[in-house]
Amino acid sequence: MFGGFTVGHLLIGLAMVGLGIVFVRFSFTVLRITGQQAWLEKYTGSGSTNGMYKLFGIALILLGLLFGTGFGNDVMNFLLSPFSGIFKNVSGG
Repeated sequence: MFGGFTVGHLLIGLAMVGLGIVFVRFSFTVLRITGQQAWLEKYTGSGSTNGMYKLFGIALILLGLLFGTGFGNDVMNFLLSPFSGIFKNVSGG
């Protein structure tokens, strides 16, 4: 998913960061365009769509930075390392 550094990954990562900045900076405008998400507000409370757009934007920025710089694989290996003994190796080893 998050391979090494390539120019293609850099461009996609920059696009993800740019889109994340739009979600964080202009979340109210995005909310006016898309409207309130009733299913989201049902579970997270009234008026939370704006905040969720901001959280989505922050996550998109972080993932874009990881993807664009090629560090995503290392970070995901570190975060998922506690679960390495739970799942069997797909190759049968």
